[in-house]
Amino acid sequence: MNKKWFGSIIALAIIAAMIGIMLKNTADDGLSGQKKQLERELAQSEEVQAGAEGDAEVQEGIAKGESAPDFTLGTLDGGKLKLSDLRGEKVILNFWASWCGPCRAEMPHMQDFHEQEAEKAGVRVIAVNLSTSERGDKDKVMENIQSFVDEFGLTFPIPLDMDGEQMDAYRVITIPTTYIIDTSGIIRHVVRGPMDEEMMRDLTASVD
Repeated sequence: MNKKWFGSIIALAIIAAMIGIMLKNTADDGLSGQKKQLERELAQSEEVQAGAEGDAEVQEGIAKGESAPDFTLGTLDGGKLKLSDLRGEKVILNFWASWCGPCRAEMPHMQDFHEQEAEKAGVRVIAVNLSTSERGDKDKVMENIQSFVDEFGLTFPIPLDMDGEQMDAYRVITIPTTYIIDTSGIIRHVVRGPMDEEMMRDLTASVD
């Protein structure tokens, strides 16, 4: 092997190692960002709850400490779901779409939390499909939603926001977006982006 060829191999090895380090750092930065968000959410939780409990009347809205806007939506299985009927339980209110990559990453975690921890923790998982953001005609939209649910074996309620009213009411721009709602129907945390079981566990455990 001549020196020139050997030098090329060494250079390629160095480049490959640098790329590996960059990819690892990118993944670590993403995880760190999620963890920092969780830390901020938990740090603000007690302060927001104390402020809301001191108010004589809680305003309806989508900010922390406000009462989550009520809705009644048809569900994928043909039923109806009214958010205010869930008072007395903590709620993970998630907004998603079938084409959304981060939603696909999040849903297995949400299903695992629903199956393994939610009932014991007094938490209801509700995943509202943003149907007006789905692609294709109505039949194709329903097919895409059902395929997504079947693929991930989702067993929690899937309300359908067919007219986009809840997308507007909750000002959903980033998908997924999730609201953590306490047993009194008050919003305690807002998470824009995907969560894992640890985040769901810690955020719901931090509210009453």
